Amino acid sequence: MKKIILLLLLILLPGISEAACDDPLTDGVDYTNCRFSDGQDLQGSYLPNSNLSFASFIQVNFDKSIMMTSNLSFGTFPESTFIRANLYESILVGGNFEKANFSGANMTRVDFMGSTLIEANFQNANLMEANFTSSNMTNANFDGANLIGATWTNGETCGPNSIGVCNK
Repeated sequence: MKKIILLLLLILLPGISEAACDDPLTDGVDYTNCRFSDGQDLQGSYLPNSNLSFASFIQVNFDKSIMMTSNLSFGTFPESTFIRANLYESILVGGNFEKANFSGANMTRVDFMGSTLIEANFQNANLMEANFTSSNMTNANFDGANLIGATWTNGETCGPNSIGVCNK
């Protein structure tokens, strides 16, 4: 009887999407710990709600991709491009985004806590209410970026006139 109930529960429960590392990127899939080929062109990819934590995407093109509410925590994304990508409310905690290009990206409420953002380009990006607590942002470019309500590396909140620079 217990086996029948367990079987029915497994059939009736909504499936959780999982993918092998060689499956194509898609919505809501778990690619935790996958290492993808360096230099791939994934421009315009549709992968919202996906788990890319601990994944490696070196010099990958994510320009104009839809990645909102995805988890890129502790991932390796150096020299990758996210130009005009939508990363709304995504989690990038502890990730390596050294020399990544986020120009014009929607990064509203993105959590960068503890991330490496050395020489990253955020020119004209929307970083409203983003969290940069304890991140390394050495030589990052914020020209024209909306930093209103963002939490800066020292934990202070950027004020209402924070375009291109975090004003208290």
